[in-house]
Amino acid sequence: MTHIAETQNYSETQILFAIENFIIDVFTTGIKQPQLPVFKDLLERFEPIYNIDYYYYDHISVFISLKLIIDQMRYDPNNEHPDNYEFVLELAGEHLNFLEIIANSMKAKVQQDLHQFDLQEENNTKSLVDYVEALFNHYSKLLIVRVDLGYTKDAKSNIDIERFYRHFEVMRNRLSNKDTFFEHLQGYSWAIEQGKEKGYHVHLLLIYDGAKVQNGSYYAQRAGEKWQEITKGEGSYFNLNCNEYKNELRQAGCEIGLGMVSRNNEGDWDLLLAVISYLTLVREDKIMQRLRVKVEKNMQTFGKGQFITKKRRGVDRS
Repeated sequence: MTHIAETQNYSETQILFAIENFIIDVFTTGIKQPQLPVFKDLLERFEPIYNIDYYYYDHISVFISLKLIIDQMRYDPNNEHPDNYEFVLELAGEHLNFLEIIANSMKAKVQQDLHQFDLQEENNTKSLVDYVEALFNHYSKLLIVRVDLGYTKDAKSNIDIERFYRHFEVMRNRLSNKDTFFEHLQGYSWAIEQGKEKGYHVHLLLIYDGAKVQNGSYYAQRAGEKWQEITKGEGSYFNLNCNEYKNELRQAGCEIGLGMVSRNNEGDWDLLLAVISYLTLVREDKIMQRLRVKVEKNMQTFGKGQFITKKRRGVDRS
């Protein structure tokens, strides 16, 4: 059972995760009176961040359905409840039973949504593999760069989905336009996630023409610094191409294709596949990193560039 301490200023993400845990409890045990203080607390915390124009998913949509029922009771002129959620603590009997029925009626839809998420991740993986393979076969060398974009610890509590979306929209435009240090960028991909501790963040894959640029750590750093500029200092980044991180991977027996790879080097394609897998494959924790809310119904959580060429310089892989 999840309860948010009164003394801390929690982010939108942390509130949504707490709501999800509460609904999971409801699916498992129903709604009992000992849970009502948690329910009241979450209703109070969700109210100021709730936006009727946003799109909320799976467990959060269940909570909103329960909230609408509670709000009907709260604002019913025939009831003498004060204009707050204190009356929730007194709910019992048929009221709790009705809330349980509503929640359970949506359980199958939640499971369907989560299954659909898995299927979409599989489609994303296939799409990205095909895209990167075309680049790998076309260019003699590629510089593979990975950088994760997020927010500083102090900024996270102030970052909601709207601000994050606007920040990353600017970053995507920089990628598409190949501004400054993106000039020799031949391909890219990104995956948006929402972690309980990390909050909103992006896994970014940059693919440069290896015949024109070197030093992946430099380009990862420049991308991270651009993110910090866009977010006016609220953003943070992690450079996966830095030697320290790559050495940690090697010591752990994990070799992936960060840095320079070539179609002429046996084994480089497999190393590159490992990079792709991290972005898209359904890992054990991947489903926990999905977005719970979107500013637009069709807001993408995965994207990549386009590869168009009239003449391929490499050979197709089988």
